[in-house]
Amino acid sequence: MELFWREHKLGLQLILSSDDREDVVGMIRRTPQGYDAAAQALGYFPGRAEKGIGSLEEAKTFVESFRPWEQFNGPSDQSVESEVHSL
Repeated sequence: MELFWREHKLGLQLILSSDDREDVVGMIRRTPQGYDAAAQALGYFPGRAEKGIGSLEEAKTFVESFRPWEQFNGPSDQSVESEVHSL
């Protein structure tokens, strides 16, 4: 299983990839006001999204802090790859 950020036309997506599927578990979008970030949640959880974050690194840290990939494979010590994959 791999966990990595991938470039997207609107920003970045956090991807959880296994042999036969890929799931988007988080996203970051650049806006004129900064960065909008969201971690996937099962159900309604507005605290997992924030607008106007000052930097890309802060936005990535915000999304990763929720560990949204654990919804798919349970608690683990899996970490996000440091390299951003291109489209």
